[in-house]
Amino acid sequence: MRIAAISLSTNITVSTFNEHNCHFGLNHVPHKHKLHNSTLKSLSKSGKLDEALRLIESPPSKSSASGTAPDAEACALFLHSCISRKALEHGQRLYLQLLLYRARSNHDLLSNPRLKSKLITLSSVCGRIDEARRVFEDGGEDVDLPESVWVAMAIGYSRNGYPKEALFLYYEMVCRFGQLGKFAFSMALKACSGLGDLRTGRAVHAQVVKATEDPDQVVNNALVRLYGEDGCFEEAIRLFDEMPHRNVVSWNSLIRGLVKKDGVFEAMEAFRIM
Repeated sequence: MRIAAISLSTNITVSTFNEHNCHFGLNHVPHKHKLHNSTLKSLSKSGKLDEALRLIESPPSKSSASGTAPDAEACALFLHSCISRKALEHGQRLYLQLLLYRARSNHDLLSNPRLKSKLITLSSVCGRIDEARRVFEDGGEDVDLPESVWVAMAIGYSRNGYPKEALFLYYEMVCRFGQLGKFAFSMALKACSGLGDLRTGRAVHAQVVKATEDPDQVVNNALVRLYGEDGCFEEAIRLFDEMPHRNVVSWNSLIRGLVKKDGVFEAMEAFRIM
């Protein structure tokens, strides 16, 4: 059985795999490829990524017979640790393992929304937005991705300086899901601020108002920033006054808007109160 080449932007090169030359611990199907999930979780939590990766890639003969194939939770913990350390290559190597598991069996962990979101996030925080997009599109158009995966991809675009692409995904999410959640709202509002697109920002604000759940701190801060930076100071101060809770970001958003409107004295007063 042969598996097509997999290309990743890393030093790892994989040309062709078959049943005789696979070196990543997949000589046997997943139910025979036993891993210590508990050990993998412990190593991931403690940041010992090299050891965790060796366990993932080890052949069955080097693993305890009492272990099991890596589960979604263990992989999610490993990726979470990769994200916090920006350990892109470790995450890519896990991704390769997941592709191989899927190719050799029905063990498709890549269909897990949590893992897909974390893989997208890892690529985007490391500046590899093209890789994030490939993970997002993995499985084709027929895959019914939940909102969380779409938001992860949109945040990745916004994080890497592509606010237009982030908003395009937001439009698609509105069409697909109708009512969205606070993570989608905050992402879209930040993208609107980056583009200076007050019109679209007002439309997103209208959806926030219609939402079944109240906006959280992040959404409120994004609204204050949007109106403040676009010179709509009265709306910004009204939203600021109506916020049930304020943090440093709230005050910074307000002060930034005041300075932009040449309200230097008002900004200084706000800073003093802060």
